Amino acid sequence: MPRSALSIVKPAVDDIVAGRKRVEIRSWAPPVIPLRDLVLVQNTIFLRQDGQEDPDGIALALVDVVGVHDWTPDEARAQGKQWCAGYVCWELTNVRAIDPPFRCAAKRGVYALETPERHAS
Repeated sequence: MPRSALSIVKPAVDDIVAGRKRVEIRSWAPPVIPLRDLVLVQNTIFLRQDGQEDPDGIALALVDVVGVHDWTPDEARAQGKQWCAGYVCWELTNVRAIDPPFRCAAKRGVYALETPERHAS
């Protein structure tokens, strides 16, 4: 059964699962709000070009994206990051680790991901 997925460079998904990260910073907003049961795929390379993929991704979590807000300089300072205008924070809730995780391709944007049968429900 296909699910919506988002790839994020390591170690961000580990931090989301551990509760250390509650937002995902992007230059674009999600296609819909709420976006429920979004699969977070962790990979090791930045995907900067349209159509670029990383075949070595790993699906680690399901989350709900319940809101989006402008990323602020205060948030950037609290996260130890350099602030840049034009970015938004995806507000993540209902974080669930995928057990066991599974290997899959990481792609740009929100994309359809076929999940193994044991993860379909």
